[in-house]
Amino acid sequence: MSHIVDPRIVLQQIFTAVNKNETVVNLSDGPFPLIHDGQAITVCISQITETFESANPASTWAALMQKENPIHSYLFDQTGHLQYANVQARNKWNLQGENVRSFTLEQLLIQDGERQPELAAAAIKAVCVDQQKLHRITLHDRDLQATCHYTQYDMRPICDLVPGRGCPVLLVSSLDVTHQRQLELNLEAAKDQLQRQNLCLEASKTRLEADQAKLEAQQAALKARLQQALQMTTIPKTNIDTVTVADKAVRLLDRMIEGDVPELEVLVAVRNAMVRETDLRQPMDLGEQLMHSSGLADDVGQAMVDLLQGDSHSSAKQVAKAQKNALSRGTTMRSSLMRPKRFSGSRQLSRDISQRLYLSSLQRSSSLADAAAADDPADHMSNYVDAAIIPHVESLLQEAADSWTFSIFDLSDATTRPLSTLAFFLLKGTGLMDIFQLEEEVVACFLRELEDGYLDNPYHSSTHAAGVLQMIHMLVQNGLIQSGVLDDSLQLSCYMAAICHDYAHPGLTNDFLIKTCHRTALVYNDNSPLENMHVSSSFQVMYNSPGAFFMAPIPRDTRDVLRASLIDLVLGTDMKKHFSTLSRFQAILPARRSSCSASGTQSHSIATPEAADAGAADNLPLASLPPDQKLLVAQMALKAADISHLAAPVDVHRKWTAQLTEEFFRQGDRERSLNMKISPLMDRNDSAGMVKSQVGFFEIVALPLFNGFVELIPDARPMLDGVMANYEYWHSQQIA
Repeated sequence: MSHIVDPRIVLQQIFTAVNKNETVVNLSDGPFPLIHDGQAITVCISQITETFESANPASTWAALMQKENPIHSYLFDQTGHLQYANVQARNKWNLQGENVRSFTLEQLLIQDGERQPELAAAAIKAVCVDQQKLHRITLHDRDLQATCHYTQYDMRPICDLVPGRGCPVLLVSSLDVTHQRQLELNLEAAKDQLQRQNLCLEASKTRLEADQAKLEAQQAALKARLQQALQMTTIPKTNIDTVTVADKAVRLLDRMIEGDVPELEVLVAVRNAMVRETDLRQPMDLGEQLMHSSGLADDVGQAMVDLLQGDSHSSAKQVAKAQKNALSRGTTMRSSLMRPKRFSGSRQLSRDISQRLYLSSLQRSSSLADAAAADDPADHMSNYVDAAIIPHVESLLQEAADSWTFSIFDLSDATTRPLSTLAFFLLKGTGLMDIFQLEEEVVACFLRELEDGYLDNPYHSSTHAAGVLQMIHMLVQNGLIQSGVLDDSLQLSCYMAAICHDYAHPGLTNDFLIKTCHRTALVYNDNSPLENMHVSSSFQVMYNSPGAFFMAPIPRDTRDVLRASLIDLVLGTDMKKHFSTLSRFQAILPARRSSCSASGTQSHSIATPEAADAGAADNLPLASLPPDQKLLVAQMALKAADISHLAAPVDVHRKWTAQLTEEFFRQGDRERSLNMKISPLMDRNDSAGMVKSQVGFFEIVALPLFNGFVELIPDARPMLDGVMANYEYWHSQQIA
């Protein structure tokens, strides 16, 4: 040593409990520099535990703690009482004198302001009894500012060196691990967030895969549509904008939903049209377009305006209401549970009907006063015919049931009752009479009475009604049944609507009746007066004519559905509702395309009747349409059938056109006699008007209607082919 210093003075710098007058340890060996009273000294120190009987226990414990680990703050005995604490610990807990012995491990271990006796007992056992080398406890508590602090307590066993004791004691050190704990919590939170992000990524991946599959399906659908479009005859374009106000508004909303911003001029135009138009299902400024933008002659444009401009109404809600009432009453009819079957009229059936016609003619000719003969059921569908013509009628009925190019004029020439004869044959052959348990005599009576009510007009006659019936039969049997659109009730409604849709037609237009304040227009308040009269008068025939109430066997609920459907179908033939009906019908097409693409369906045809009876059509898109849309499809079918002479062979179509022209001229003659302005195309002195109007009517009305229907019902394609042939004929005539 360079300077001799009392070792107790040196120890006092480390152990505060060392008394100068007591010998605690011997010092030797090793140079160790120290500063004492500002003077540098060097000592040789080695620590040898050497406790004497006269030593203070506190000094022994302090030396013991220093030897083990100078960072320990507390020393507890096996009972959990404090034996010794360093200065910092004593100050923290205000431990002075006897307070030291009264302080326990339980008081040290505080969490959220409460003692933890269980943790204290477990620690004593683990360290003093089980001799664990390290027992660690982490507790948290909050300060006055509610900040959470974490303290880690490390506990180790050591033998008590105080003379006479020698039992294990606990060395306890405390460490503030708040920052460390916060880092751990942040790490756990980051880990949880990462896991959530991984889950989101997985979900996004799944959605992307689903979107990709959807896009691939849409691509396939577009490809299929393109191929189908290439196969179809090109439909000529017209400069008439036939998109309705409602459709334009929907398209604008769709663009905005997709994030597009429509042009301000377009928004203003549609907004003004919605404010101005009373019928949003009519094209914007239709009259203006037809008169000034279509390229049509003035009289042709005005005729188109008179034909197409008007309000639209529908009783489809009545059908839905009637069906709902039937279901609520628990009505279960075979007609509502089974799909209609394909036409099964045999040659024997046509022969039986032809024979009835002949026998009835004999009875009539032998004695017109014979009441029994007058009441014979066969008489209700009879006609004066020669026995030699019976095979011809039989053949015509068979052809009418299965031909897209059948001429109804042939049947009209063979029997002056073409409507009732064909109607009875079809109703019998389809099985509808059996399904609804209709009495043949009553049905025949109703058909005869109804046909007698058709006037001898050049166009709107019973022959025209028979032609419409024949075409609606072709559409029903070639598409509507297979698609699942029809049940038995709606099929019967289609046939009956075709039969009575022009009943008692006066050969005059609605506009004429309204302008002349005709009784029919007054009764129906100018709202589709002819169409309302046709269906209303037909029901009056059924209810008021003796022996004509053929619906008597049908339950009331089903009868209500039939009546509501029939009314809606007939009212839909008013051409002033054309664009409203067409617009609602075209809204079905996108959903049908998507469904067909998703299911791989290309056509509604079913290979065999057996497959149809097995319910194969139940899986087709149209089978799942709601009732009002199924009724709309049937309404479109009747509209197509009503002007189906446009699809007839050219010579037959020209004959119908000539008869319609003559009927128009007769109205023009009446208008001239009443000093009225002659309606466009009805002036007999301007016979070229009808020819001029044909191309415009085809382009604006006929082709969109037939093309849309065939797109929904592909099996009706022969009808569209016929329309295109006649369009090309009139187009060539116009050029010439």
